[in-house]
Amino acid sequence: MADYTFSAPERKAVYRAIRERRDVRAFRPEPIPEDVFWRLLEAAHQAPSVGRMQPWNFVRITDPALKQGVYNHFRDINDRAATLHGGDRQATYQALKLQGILDAPLNLLVTCDRTRGGPHVLGRTTMPEMDAYSTCLAVQNLWLAARAEGLGVGWMSLMEPEVIQAFFGLPSEVIPIAYLCLGFPVDLPPDPLLGRVGWRDGLELADLIFQDRWGVTWQGPEGYDALVAKSTPSVTAVMTPRQAVRLEEKAPSLSETAAQDSLRDRFARLPTPPGALGALEKWLMRLAQIQNSARPRLERPWIVVFAGDHGIAKSRLVSAYQPEATALMVYRFLSGGGVVNSLARDSGAGLVVADLGVDHDFGDATALFSAKVRRGTRDMTVEPAMTDTEFEAARASGYELIMGLEQPDMLLLGELGIGNTTAASAVLAGFLGLTPDEATGAGSGIGPAGLTRKQMAIGDALRLHGEHALGDANESLRRLGGYEIVALVGAMEAAAVRQLPVLLDGFIVGVAALMAVKRNPAVQAILLAATRSAEPAHARVLMELGLDAMLDWGLRLGEASAAALALGPLQAGCRLLAEVATYEEANVDEPLASGGRL
Repeated sequence: MADYTFSAPERKAVYRAIRERRDVRAFRPEPIPEDVFWRLLEAAHQAPSVGRMQPWNFVRITDPALKQGVYNHFRDINDRAATLHGGDRQATYQALKLQGILDAPLNLLVTCDRTRGGPHVLGRTTMPEMDAYSTCLAVQNLWLAARAEGLGVGWMSLMEPEVIQAFFGLPSEVIPIAYLCLGFPVDLPPDPLLGRVGWRDGLELADLIFQDRWGVTWQGPEGYDALVAKSTPSVTAVMTPRQAVRLEEKAPSLSETAAQDSLRDRFARLPTPPGALGALEKWLMRLAQIQNSARPRLERPWIVVFAGDHGIAKSRLVSAYQPEATALMVYRFLSGGGVVNSLARDSGAGLVVADLGVDHDFGDATALFSAKVRRGTRDMTVEPAMTDTEFEAARASGYELIMGLEQPDMLLLGELGIGNTTAASAVLAGFLGLTPDEATGAGSGIGPAGLTRKQMAIGDALRLHGEHALGDANESLRRLGGYEIVALVGAMEAAAVRQLPVLLDGFIVGVAALMAVKRNPAVQAILLAATRSAEPAHARVLMELGLDAMLDWGLRLGEASAAALALGPLQAGCRLLAEVATYEEANVDEPLASGGRL
């Protein structure tokens, strides 16, 4: 049997054109090459039509006077229609741009000849409007072809057909179907215009499919969720246990990228003074670089909090809290009552709590990602915190969790566990050769006597393991770290494979990031630092990573709370880039250069 299926790249191109088709209203002035325009018309002419009547005609419009007349008509209709909408909607409606009629180098009127093919057209006997439907298919063909050619199309639907008919001298049997503006777009937005301005959200496909009778929900052959999961491309990768896998070819380069250049140009064209958005521009540039997109997006951020207990917290008093508090805090998160829960709800972020080594049996807590390696690490002052096998199990769990997230666009990482500041300080000191005083802070808020006990415990651990940990990320983590810290490393390695930006939380996550970068240098390219915490050694960690912090508020809660706080300004910046019109889009003259005439 013949196989008529397109190749995978061909299918991908078709679906991409469909998915990325947009209604464009702002155009650059350069003309459309004639051969490109001819290809668009050929695509339109290939559309299916009832009885093969091919009822369409195409009227090219380049005369400025004609375009101005059409613009005046549309403007009159637009002003009248705006009165049908009240309040904020009226302002939004009036802002929807008609200027494309004048700006686009080419306008195109697509018409339908209702008499073509004679009085009896095959397939139109009971549905005479099929001729108009056929013409609409021609418009769709042209629109998709234009997207493939890098052109923008705007369909100006606000018209009185009889006025357009008279304006262009159309015969009575020929009706106007679509008035299109064509040209190279100033910008091709990632989302439809009406969605970006908040006019109306898109509908879910699952809500629009019925089985056999109206209103009977179709579940798909395996259930709707399973069907969607099957059609979603999966990402797989294999990491060699405890080896520094090279990811450079998969991670974005730190050099200037085309995405950054495009974003920098858009900042320059926003109706704001140069540099008016301050450091926010820098963070958005970094985000654009990682996402390799001139329009960075933060619509599906995920917060992942890894939890684990530590043997050192059982044997030595190194925290202001008892070890049992870890399990209680996990329950608080699962019930929605944690700080990070509130911040996640505010930002619309997904939240995953993962048990890597909490000394508690959570039973069938279905909201928990269960990857328990052991009920707490061993006491690092007596023996290595974990075995080689446990190390790899924790790393692989963090890696697999991130690889399984559905289409995230940013990862916010946090941790939870009594004693994990002590473990992170020991990892840092062991790896960099620091003294306990240089690497250790108050953590959960333990007093001066507790800080001394904490530093003494780290000193004991360094005397036992220091020579093995120095400069060796794997051994420093295995001997001195925690299961949740190792899982953070695996999570960042997975994020590098997926080219997924990672917003780091505080000191403990920072130490994990440093170890991940030492294992796999390409991880550095996806990192952003949310905060410089109150932990003194965090400044050293950020220096080693070459990162500046977005927030410097003395935060020290952990639990991904600082990252969740920093997410808000980044999301606001992404919305700003998507929604604020440039000088060209708003048809506003740019300001005069310095020294020019005011």
